[in-house]
Amino acid sequence: MDLIASPPSLNLNDRTWVIHTRSEERSPVHIHTGAIVRNSLITDGSVISEGAVVENSVLSPGVYVGPNAIVRESIVLTDTYIEAGAVVERCILDKIVVVGHNARVGKITDMGELGITCVGKNTHIPAGYTIGHSVILGTDLRLEDFGQYPTKSVPSHTEIGYKVKK
Repeated sequence: MDLIASPPSLNLNDRTWVIHTRSEERSPVHIHTGAIVRNSLITDGSVISEGAVVENSVLSPGVYVGPNAIVRESIVLTDTYIEAGAVVERCILDKIVVVGHNARVGKITDMGELGITCVGKNTHIPAGYTIGHSVILGTDLRLEDFGQYPTKSVPSHTEIGYKVKK
């Protein structure tokens, strides 16, 4: 996130000090008409749909942000899919995560708490669910893993499917 500061702590455009990465070739970024991107780094292969908003965030290769979705103050890793109307705030989403239609993940609370919600690789957050701030979701979670929350709301400071290796 320091890279989106002005000026950044490291100049990625310094031609005298090239950073070589092992990135695959992807199509250029596609930002649709009506999308808003502010103070963010967007990587190749990403698509920002019409009406979507991306602010103060870093999007890795192949990220899709659906129509009218919002991504704020977040890091979104490779090939993550954020469906239409979803809101992602103060999150780190691992690779291949799907945030369902109109789901809300992470947030800045009315009380000013700034916790970060972390979502593990290949987890699918069901449509219409609300995931609070400071939540940890493990890897490979699906609809049945959220069954204990019939109100479709996972409270802040909750952990689902996260196991500490010994």
